[in-house]
Amino acid sequence: MGAIAIEQTVANGQLSPVEQKMRVWHPVADIPPWFSTIRGTARDAYFSLPLPDRTNEAWHYGDPSRYALAGLDISNAMPGFNGVRYERICGLTGRPRKVACLSMIADNVAEISSSEPLRDAGVTVMALRQALALRGDQLQQYMEAGLVPFERDRLLASHFALVDNGFFVHIPKGVTAPEAIHLIMESGEPASVVSPHILLVAEEHSAAQVFIHYLGGSAEGERNLQLGVVQSHVADGAKLTLTKIQHLGVKTDALTHEAAAIGRDASYTSVSAHFGGHHFRHEANAQLTQPGGSAQLYGMHLVRGRQRYDFYTHQNHQAPRCTSNLLFKGAMLDRGRASYQGLITVAPGAQKTDAYQANRSLLLSPHARADSSPQLEIQADDVRCTHGAAVSNVGKNEMFYLQSRGISEEYARRLLVSGFMADVADRIPLATARDYVYNYVLQQID
Repeated sequence: MGAIAIEQTVANGQLSPVEQKMRVWHPVADIPPWFSTIRGTARDAYFSLPLPDRTNEAWHYGDPSRYALAGLDISNAMPGFNGVRYERICGLTGRPRKVACLSMIADNVAEISSSEPLRDAGVTVMALRQALALRGDQLQQYMEAGLVPFERDRLLASHFALVDNGFFVHIPKGVTAPEAIHLIMESGEPASVVSPHILLVAEEHSAAQVFIHYLGGSAEGERNLQLGVVQSHVADGAKLTLTKIQHLGVKTDALTHEAAAIGRDASYTSVSAHFGGHHFRHEANAQLTQPGGSAQLYGMHLVRGRQRYDFYTHQNHQAPRCTSNLLFKGAMLDRGRASYQGLITVAPGAQKTDAYQANRSLLLSPHARADSSPQLEIQADDVRCTHGAAVSNVGKNEMFYLQSRGISEEYARRLLVSGFMADVADRIPLATARDYVYNYVLQQID
């Protein structure tokens, strides 16, 4: 869309409030010029690109219009940082107010608790806006690395055009973070959009566990939107474990994009548990750029009511002797619907690749639906790549077996669902968080 077309659109009142602000934004004080350039490039891409549609293979099952900016404004509401939800998340850590636990909405950040051991080890956990002002040169090499190709995707472009805050986590070379890092991401007020960006950097031979907790608001008011990106850079020999627990409000539509660049002999593990939101899409892209890298991607979700979930993953093998393993599991209740599309690509010369991809769905209602489409694109000849998908109902034989031993039908269903989810839930590297996930799933099964 050129300048004349934009002017005509504004005159016709077709731009949403946030689009009008996006169009006239100027560089922000204390933000490096290179970051303002990124935002400007993203803004231009946003106005020049159409929304993706279902002719785009990655959106074959999804509805991109649910993540558009129509009717929305920028969120500025400050949540109650001493609310029950924050205390609950801090409690999941097992050491309330003794770990790095930060919360953010729009450009407002509140520190719920802090950690002297992390600071003493040299680990940085700070707001992205602060990091841009204080350590802009360090962030530039990662933000300009092209890991998230927003120039070709209008929805990703909208994220980069709007973002001016988030979190920056840096683990220095050779350092093992002495405890987990917890970040809390809030959805915005009704009829608003938030666009947080999280940048995780694990230097050579470092190690860390990072938890991201996505929380939402009440069931009242109009739709709100969250456009989030988690960008991870795992250097040679480093080990990063990322756990995401998503419990957004029922009025929230959300698109989260997770991208990781994995170095030589480095290890990246991502575990996701998704429960909330109305329309929710999660994209995961693991780029194995150096020999010996490893990516482990695990996801679980429970879809209820008329929730709609879409997942798109890409295991991108660009170097030899790399491994990747993916397992996504979902249970659908009521009229819930979920779709999964996964792609494994193996570049020419990426010999000795070992990649696996599996999606399993459990239908708990005759009105629920699940779609699955795993795919392979292999351009090397010495590889081992496999994939699989399955959609099933609760087994009658298993139910009969449990009931014949005195277990009620309701409790038998709960046992079967919890067992189904165990392959993913048991990989959450914190007992209190695992218990929270299991308890929530069991409470929803009747």
